[in-house]
Amino acid sequence: MTGDLSAHPTVVVDTLRATTTIVAILANGGEGVLPVAEMEQALAMRARFPEALVGGERNNRKPKGFDAGNSPREFPPERVRGRRVILTTTNGTQAIARCQSAPWLAAGALVNATAVGLALWEQGGDALVVCAGGRGYPALEDVLAAGAVVELWPRAAWGDGARIAAAVWHQARDRLLDTVREAVHARELETMHLVEDVIWAAQKDYCPVVPIRRRDGWFQLG
Repeated sequence: MTGDLSAHPTVVVDTLRATTTIVAILANGGEGVLPVAEMEQALAMRARFPEALVGGERNNRKPKGFDAGNSPREFPPERVRGRRVILTTTNGTQAIARCQSAPWLAAGALVNATAVGLALWEQGGDALVVCAGGRGYPALEDVLAAGAVVELWPRAAWGDGARIAAAVWHQARDRLLDTVREAVHARELETMHLVEDVIWAAQKDYCPVVPIRRRDGWFQLG
C-alpha cells in the first residue's frame, strides 16, 4: 500500500457509497460504469452515450437532471441490465480520477472485498488500496473495507497503512454493521433516511465481482 500510483495496481474504496454502487450496477447486469469527477462532465457524456443512465450525488442528494442518485438500491437488474451508467460523486469518483495513471485499476468495497483482494494480489508486486475518505479526512468504513481486502495477503507484503487497516478490520469484523453505522458518513446518511444504503454496503462479499477499468475508462467486470 505504498508507492507511486503510476507504477502499481490499485483498488479504490468508497464504501459509502460510490464503489459499492459500481459493484452493484455491474453485479446486476450493467454493461459498464464510467466514473467522472464533475457533474458537467457526466451530463456532457450523456450526449455521447444517450442510452446511458446518469447517476451520482452532491452532498448525498441526486443532482438536478440526473436519472438516479448514488444508492446501490437505485440500480436493480430490471433497470441496468445491458445498460451503461455514467456516475459522479462527491468523493469516490474523485478518488478514481486521481488514480488514472495506475496500470490496473479496480473498484472495491466491503461487498466485494475478497474477490477484489484476490484479483489485486494476482497482479503481483507492490499494490495500492486507496481509501476515498471524505472532506479530506479518512473514513472509518473505507479503512475497514481496505482491511478486509489486504487481510488476504501475506503479512510480509503489508506496509504500515495495510497494518492499520487490517487492525481495524480484525477489531470490527464480528460487529460489521454496527461498526459501519458508527462512521460519520453513515450517520449522515441515516439522518437523510438512507439507512438501507448503509445496511446494503455493510454486507461483506455480498457481490463477489471485480469492476476493472478498461482502456476507454469504463469499468466492466473482470
